[in-house]
This record gives sequence, structure tokens and C-alpha cells, in this order.
Amino acid sequence: MTWKNHFWPLLPGLVLAVLVLSILLNFEYPADHLFSWRLVEPSLDVWLLLLPLTVASCYGKRLLFWTTLLTWILFLALRLLRIADTLVPIYLDRPFNLYIDSGYLFGLYDLLKTSSQQGDFPRLAAGAAVATLGIGGLSWYAWHYVANALTSTRFRVAFLGGAGLVLGAALIGGWLPARPPALVHLAQEIYSIRLQTQQQQAFVAQLEQTAKDREAGPSSLNGLEGADVLLFVVESYGRVAFSQPQFRPSMEATLDRFGKTLAQQGFTAFSSYLVSSTYGGSSWLAHSTLETGVRVGNDLEDAALLRSSVPPLASLFRRNGYRTVSIMPGTRFAYPQGAYFDYEQVYYAEHFNYRGRSFGWAPMPDQFVLDWVRRQEMLQHRQPLFARYVLVSSHAAFNIQPPFIPDWETIGNGSLYNNLEPVSFPIYWPNLKDAGMAYLRSLDYDFATLGDYLARYVSADTLIIIIGDHQPPVQLTNAGEPWSVPVHIISRNPRLLNPFRKRGYTPGLVPAQPLPHAGMETFLPGFLEDFR
Repeated sequence: MTWKNHFWPLLPGLVLAVLVLSILLNFEYPADHLFSWRLVEPSLDVWLLLLPLTVASCYGKRLLFWTTLLTWILFLALRLLRIADTLVPIYLDRPFNLYIDSGYLFGLYDLLKTSSQQGDFPRLAAGAAVATLGIGGLSWYAWHYVANALTSTRFRVAFLGGAGLVLGAALIGGWLPARPPALVHLAQEIYSIRLQTQQQQAFVAQLEQTAKDREAGPSSLNGLEGADVLLFVVESYGRVAFSQPQFRPSMEATLDRFGKTLAQQGFTAFSSYLVSSTYGGSSWLAHSTLETGVRVGNDLEDAALLRSSVPPLASLFRRNGYRTVSIMPGTRFAYPQGAYFDYEQVYYAEHFNYRGRSFGWAPMPDQFVLDWVRRQEMLQHRQPLFARYVLVSSHAAFNIQPPFIPDWETIGNGSLYNNLEPVSFPIYWPNLKDAGMAYLRSLDYDFATLGDYLARYVSADTLIIIIGDHQPPVQLTNAGEPWSVPVHIISRNPRLLNPFRKRGYTPGLVPAQPLPHAGMETFLPGFLEDFR
């Protein structure tokens, strides 16, 4: 049987192949309902990809094969782009950016692997592999079938005629697809690389000006009078904990217990909100923003910052005679870029000699980290101390969490965690819609840990700053939630609290500032001004 002489018998197969390709490109993941009528909508991307195949079919089998192969590869790329277009907004509250987000593939793999329940990741990986092979094989067969069919002049005429009818009906009837073709989006992403390069140049110029202004501005920190400063950055601690009615009572109860523990030891607190430069992830952007006073919104800007001469927070403390310590237990890989932040001492995951089990993404519990650093630094420091802790026990997916240990003396090297049951929740990627209780418990754990730690071990003249790095993923917050995070200022010394009170921080641990809130990048300039 030849293709040219069997037009009508082969026509249903061609229609079916185009329909299958449309379905493969139309389905959304993740989605509440996998099947819907939108699946069988004619895909403009498929029709557009058919055009080069139609042309190639006129010039021999060799050109047709290579065109089919390239079309298939492009089709798979569009399928991945559609998934990214869905995933990035529901986790990070922003559109997918091909230039920047393509660098997160290993991080995504690591997140899924480390935060999955035992045995879940192999099943997830196997499912992803089967789905990939299935889509790849089925789409290749469909494109191969279509390409062979188009070697028939009748099929080429039928396709061009059908495409004309579809386009004409769309123009006359005002029909438009629910979203623009992925090919158009891909072209926009490629074109935007040039625009982002131009924006990068403007950001570099901003950094140069900031460096000059910072050197000319206040940097003495004499107003601290040598008081220790402890900065705790709490993973995923966002305004949603107060703004959502289903979360607020639980969060208020957590902070009530935390506040009573502090009050018994003479601490007072003031609170506010600041707008983070990131949402749902990419915590390092918030860290860079907070510690440099420059809003850093993506990895390109972060890379430019790390090459700049803008003096970071730790370097300013070092100039004023402080020992500066960075505590980042979640950093499990080489991080030479961290040298920019100019800490005298850094502690990454490898430095803790931890002998217990991991808890989801967090390689060790925050309580262990606080106790370890206390023994390493607090018991022997002779000069004023600035320590920045990046707490990680409240990291998504919130499904595997450590228990609180009442007796700190038993924590040791962490081996006791091997014999303790983790606090587990039935939360699975990619669906975090039901993770609310798990999220609140992770924050409750961190504040219970911080409260007990501060009450037991922190001396009188210390300024304590607790701040969230970003909101949790959009599945917990709903779209449209501001990017604000709480910030708490705590001390026994009223003189250290007065500058924040004057800046509008409200008494207590529940922030009361109405929208809009100042950006996180305003914290450092204000801090330098207040304590010069």
C-alpha cells in the first residue's frame, strides 16, 4: 500500500495523529482535573509546526526526516515550556522566565529528592520517566505518521485547505485559544534575553552608585554600644500566616506562647512587615537584599551583586570590631560566592558534624543548629558578635519535621534524632494546597525553639532580629497576596528598640502595619542611620 494511492483510508489516521498531538500539548500539569474539553481544542502550535513539515515533504525524504526530527524536538520543548508556565506561577507567584529559570533544574531535582517521604522519590522519578518516554514515543510516532502522509500531494492540499478553513473560521467567529501559542511565548522568551541584558547593565550602574553612597554614608554602628546582634532568617515565614483567616488564630497562639516565654526573661518586642524580593522560593535573593540594601530580584542581579563593591552587612560589622558569623545549615554544596558577604566565620552543612537523620529538605533540625553554634561561639566569644542564622526547618514541603527536644543538654551531635519519630504530614509534591497545618506546625516548631533558646542562653544586652525570607508557595497563599514578610525586633534593652519604634514598628509580635509595606532593601540603610 502506498501513501499516494490511499488518501481516504489514511485520512482518519492523519486526523487522529493531529488530535493526539493537540491533546499532548494541551494538557495542563499540575491541574485539578486532568481531563477536560480543552484537551481536544485544535492546537495552534501543532498547526504551525505542520507548516515546515508540509514544505519539507516537497523536497525528498532526507530533508523530511531531519525536519520531522527537529519538529519533534521543538514539540517536546514546547510541552516542557507549558509545564513550566504552570508550575512557576503556582509556586513563585511570577511568570516563567526561560533565561533565568532554566538554571534551576538541578535545584528542582534536589528539592524533590530531599523533601519527599521515604520511597516516594523513586516512585515520582519512575512516574516522570514513564510519562516522558510515553509522551516522547507517542508524539514521535504521530509526527512520523503525519510526515509520511504529507508526501502525498492530496494530503498537503487537504492540510493547507483545512488550515485555511480553521484560520478563516477563527477570524470570522472571533475564536481565540485560551492562551497564546507556546511558540509565540518561546519566541518572546528568546527575544527577552536582549532586554534582560540591557536591564542588567542598568542594575550594574545602580550597584556602582550604591557602593559610592554607602561609603559616604553612616557606618560606625556606635549606637549599638557593642551589643551583640543576632539575626534569624526564618524560611517561608510570610504575611500569609496573619492575613489568611484559617491561619491567623494558630499563628497568634504560637506567638503568644513565644511572647510569654520572652516576657518572663524581660524581653520586649516590636514588629512590622517588609516586602521580600522573592516569593515561594529562591531564598538567597532575600538574603542578598536584606544584607546589602539593594533589591535583588533574580539570579542575574544576584550574580552582578556578588561581583560588585557594595559593602554587605557583615563587612560593616567587622569594621566596627564585631566577630561576624554566618550559619547556613541548608547549604550542602560548594558556595564560593559566599565569600562576597565577608563573614569572618561561615558554617555550612558539612561543618556541623551532624550525626542524625535529615528532616525533609533540611539536613538537620534548627534546634540542633542553635545548640551547636552556642557551644562553638557563644560560650567563648570575647568581642561583640554579629551572627546571621538561616533557619531551614520550615522549608517546603513541610511534610517531615523534627520534634522539639526539651532538654538541650541531650542534643549533642544529633544522633538522638535517629531514634525519634519525625512529625509527618501526608503532603506530596506537586500539591501543597492541603499543607496549611503542616506549614503552621513548622513555624510553631521554630518559634518554640527560638523562645526556649533566647530565654535560656541570650544575655541582657543583645539585639535580636527575626525575619521571614519570603512567603510560602502560592498554593498556600492564593494568588495576589503581597510579598510581605514579618520582622520582629526583640531586646531587653529599650534603647536598642527605640529606633524601630520611631520607624513605625508596633509593640508586640503581631505586625499591625497596613499596606503598602516598605521593601526589605530599606532595612540596612535604616539600621545604619539609626545606630551610627
